[in-house]
Amino acid sequence: MLNSASIRPLRLAEIDDVASLAKLIWREHHTKFITDAQIEYMLSGKYTLEDLQPFIGASDRWFDVLRVDSVICGFLRCIQTSSHQLKLSEVYISRAQRGRGLGGLLLARAESLAKDIGCKSIFLYVNRRNDVPIAAYKRAGFASKGEQVFDIGGGFVMEDFLMEKLLHEA
Repeated sequence: MLNSASIRPLRLAEIDDVASLAKLIWREHHTKFITDAQIEYMLSGKYTLEDLQPFIGASDRWFDVLRVDSVICGFLRCIQTSSHQLKLSEVYISRAQRGRGLGGLLLARAESLAKDIGCKSIFLYVNRRNDVPIAAYKRAGFASKGEQVFDIGGGFVMEDFLMEKLLHEA
């Protein structure tokens, strides 16, 4: 039931809960297309106070928490990369809450943020083998703009699609 869902900015007291949820989601979902070693490497240093505190109260970056029935079950991370673009870095929802339209709520939140600050588009990178989110992004109006391979260190690479959604003024 979506009427019990709410999205709001992250609070300091929620960082540990977000970190636990993120690690669970990464470990249960991403093993389909990257190794456990790469997951652990990518999680190191993420979802810590040092990583997330800069998002609290900032005007050019957002980390919003999705709650259903008062329980944190997802989040999104966005960064304004220029005066006209918003980068959607992360959209995650717990396995138990997927398939209920909550991802659409988070994407709508990102679009609202982008429009509020005058951005003309939202872009994101998604693993080329991460089929379910790719399909969801396409349904939400994102189009593939190419492929990119990133050396992320530790002997690992990310093989992603670049996707973008152009925003139209209302």
